[in-house]
Amino acid sequence: MRRLTVTLLLVVLIAIFGIGVGLDTLFEHYHNDQEDELSPVETFATGLATTLDQSDSPEALIASWPAHGTSKVAIEPTENLPLPATLLPRFESGQSVVLESDEGVSLHYLLENHDKVLSVTTPHATRGPNRTLALVFTSLFYLGTLTLVLLWLKPLLHRLNLLRNTAQSFGAGDLNSRVNRGGLSYIRDIETEFNAMADKIQQLVEDNKLLSSAVSHDLRTPLARLRFGLDTLAETTDPSARARYQQRINNDLNEMESLVNSLLRYARLDNVLEGIEKQPVAIRELIRECTAQYYDSGPLIKIDHSRLAADDQLIIHGCIEHLATLFNNLIQNATDHANRKLVIELGRSKNTIEVAFCDDGAGIDEALRETVLKPFQRGDTSQGNNYGLGLAVVNRIAKHHNGRIEIDSCATLGGARISVVFDI
Repeated sequence: MRRLTVTLLLVVLIAIFGIGVGLDTLFEHYHNDQEDELSPVETFATGLATTLDQSDSPEALIASWPAHGTSKVAIEPTENLPLPATLLPRFESGQSVVLESDEGVSLHYLLENHDKVLSVTTPHATRGPNRTLALVFTSLFYLGTLTLVLLWLKPLLHRLNLLRNTAQSFGAGDLNSRVNRGGLSYIRDIETEFNAMADKIQQLVEDNKLLSSAVSHDLRTPLARLRFGLDTLAETTDPSARARYQQRINNDLNEMESLVNSLLRYARLDNVLEGIEKQPVAIRELIRECTAQYYDSGPLIKIDHSRLAADDQLIIHGCIEHLATLFNNLIQNATDHANRKLVIELGRSKNTIEVAFCDDGAGIDEALRETVLKPFQRGDTSQGNNYGLGLAVVNRIAKHHNGRIEIDSCATLGGARISVVFDI
């Protein structure tokens, strides 16, 4: 919206000051040229005033004076010419006072020796042309302003029409519809927010489909076992067998409860992340705290600081609790798949901070590297009650911290290399 406001203000300023001042300058130029037409009348009137002031009978001289073209000459008492105080000094010094009325342009001179006023009135030789000229320049001003506004509106209307068409397409079910943000746009912020909203809606729809599929798939097995256990329990009378079947039923219920809790936590994750208060977090120190609980068991864990300066804490703005969840999930995932060794590489560039988790396990097949970031998708189905939410949670937390997950093969250890890259 800032771009829209600035450009609109700029257009208005150009229209008012640029076009207005330019046309005013041109008008004054032509107006002054036309006012020069009064010069002959003024020369005549000045000479006549000097002659009449020196004459003993100026009225008689005027009566016998031949007509001077279309100009009218008259002598009046000074009290018949009331002048504002600002013009009196000029009038009393003998200079002409020019007044305009409906009859024309009048030049007034003081005949000091007779205490009278000589008035020479000439028709509006410049009145018609000046009015026409003023009308022309006024029309040019409005036309220029309208042209600038239309030129400014054209890209705005184009982008609004594009946004409307995209919204209609998205509402019709094409969830991949996005506003192309290329070219000139005054509403880039709105387009960005629309695309972000569309991404979230598409993600919610996809998650809903995945949740439905996962629930129907993962709940089917424990429900079938539960039904079988209840039927068996009803048929047996042996106390030890009944106790054994009851334990199996409890295990199935615990598994179903675990799945439901996982679903609820994942479903609430976006709302929780939206409301977090971000603060500076030292990633180097946080990684050290997260790995401390894994040193006593599992593979050997090493933190590689070789790409950092000794005092570089890798500060990013985020929620320390959710970042800890992100790193703990990645460490747990790496230790589950590593054979003997896990290396956590820390590095940074001008615009990014990278934390990479490298293990010496079997790695992740290239065809599955995008799939494992989705909920309920497992890269390795041998991990027991793993509902495939670990990397999905990691991916979502990373996105809310201006980060992304990159999966590759580790060149040194031979296993998987899962990196979190934060834009700073």
